[in-house]
Amino acid sequence: MWKPLQNTKSVTLVQGCLFAITAFIILMTVVAYHSYLVYRVRISGPRTTPPEAVLSDFSVPPCLFGDLPSARQQPVLRVVVVVYFSIPQKSTYLDQLKWCMRSLLEMAETEPPLWRTDLIIYMENVTLPQVLDLGCSTAPRRNAFQVYPEYERNLQEQMKEYPYLDSIYPLVEHSSSYSKYDFVVRSDLDVFFTPAFAGWIPPNCAFVTGNGGYSDTFNMEKLAHVASYSGIHFNASVRNVGSTWIGTPQLVAKVAERTVHWMVHLSRIEFSPKQRTIAWWGGAPLWMEWHYGVLSMYGGHLAVNEVLESGKRHPYLKLDLDHPTTSSASCTVDGPLHLHTYQSNVYFSKSEFNNRKYVGASALPAFLNSTRCDYAAYLAADSLVMTSVGLAERLRSAKLTTLQKRV
Repeated sequence: MWKPLQNTKSVTLVQGCLFAITAFIILMTVVAYHSYLVYRVRISGPRTTPPEAVLSDFSVPPCLFGDLPSARQQPVLRVVVVVYFSIPQKSTYLDQLKWCMRSLLEMAETEPPLWRTDLIIYMENVTLPQVLDLGCSTAPRRNAFQVYPEYERNLQEQMKEYPYLDSIYPLVEHSSSYSKYDFVVRSDLDVFFTPAFAGWIPPNCAFVTGNGGYSDTFNMEKLAHVASYSGIHFNASVRNVGSTWIGTPQLVAKVAERTVHWMVHLSRIEFSPKQRTIAWWGGAPLWMEWHYGVLSMYGGHLAVNEVLESGKRHPYLKLDLDHPTTSSASCTVDGPLHLHTYQSNVYFSKSEFNNRKYVGASALPAFLNSTRCDYAAYLAADSLVMTSVGLAERLRSAKLTTLQKRV
């Protein structure tokens, strides 16, 4: 009867080889994981430039404005900096530019006589006829009534997957264009300035922001982690720093500069290549947890903590900016300072307005009802019936009227 050979040496040899292979795999896994950790520590650990060195040469002049009543008797130069005008979407953006300027006209009628509020627009095409009709000029400011666009694009190759870099970088690249003003308003275009803004400036020259909507638990823990390994200040009680900023030119420029720094850092280190592609984040599959589409908000959050130390280094306030146009709040001199339209079909909706759906029974108000926030709807409707040239002329004459009243 045939019996298989009992070759214990062969079995032992095979077992030994399997053990060796398993041990080798485990060893390589440990080595690879260790290398990954080392790589992460090298690029996302403590940075080579200490936080204190980043701000060592940064200083803000003393605040020249005391209480608000006395400030209203002094010359004050304010500028609204709209840092992105999309030429491919010019019809939509022209709608928004006109209603924004119409709100500045409404505000100018009650603005203190010695105050000036200019508008700077950064865009690719400075010869766009519709913009020139609105009184815009590419020349430097020469008097109190000019607005001018200026834009130079040079970062397309650096952050291809985040086109919204254009909404912040011009503040860094062209800070000299607003350096002579007393206060700078960094704002999107789809906004309305209210009568409450007419006679207001930040108390004690504070850096003021509105409200965002990104600070869930995961995102706050993630931002705190980045701040921790980077060695910068982080205040967990400061949440949802908005996209609208108001502050002195020096503060706005520095916060913008550090925002861009943190945007690049987060993009490279804290998002995977797939998460950085528009094909992925455009569908917002992870919203609201760690969404690449609001990279500028994350960067701004870290910058406010780093530069201002949440109010410890420089005064910092969160006020009623970016107030939604869907609100039923009162829009008077005591109401919100600034209204912002969001992605919604609820009245007042920028998408419904852009698609001209406010007709018939849904027509926008033909007069200003200040008892609720029909303010945005009324000004948007009024801007449609005004020609660009006519709006420009009314803006020019508005300050002359207030000056004549003073005389």
